[in-house]
Amino acid sequence: MAMHTELQIYAAAMGLLHMATNLTRNIPRDLKQSLGKRVIDECIDVLMLIARANATRDRRPFLTELVEKVQVIEFLMRLFKENRFISVPQHAKAIEVTTSIGKQANAWKRSTPTAPAT
Repeated sequence: MAMHTELQIYAAAMGLLHMATNLTRNIPRDLKQSLGKRVIDECIDVLMLIARANATRDRRPFLTELVEKVQVIEFLMRLFKENRFISVPQHAKAIEVTTSIGKQANAWKRSTPTAPAT
């Protein structure tokens, strides 16, 4: 089993975290503490869920939660774009990365055998 830091999904999620930290700089001060922090926290949660999924046999619950958190990040990025906190190309790049993470997580989930009944 590879270290979670060597996985492609981890590299994409780390790139998303870097992107989020840069994009949240453009958020107005009154929203930065709530929405800016939320998107960064969701990105960190995605990285933790990748590590947890990689460390266990029953990955499905972690991967399901990961996909949900990626959707939250997409919602927030859309809000940022619609409020013109980020540009359309910045939004497009963020969505490209979240889509990649979602596809990788779903493929990983499909390739994971179901946990044995206890």
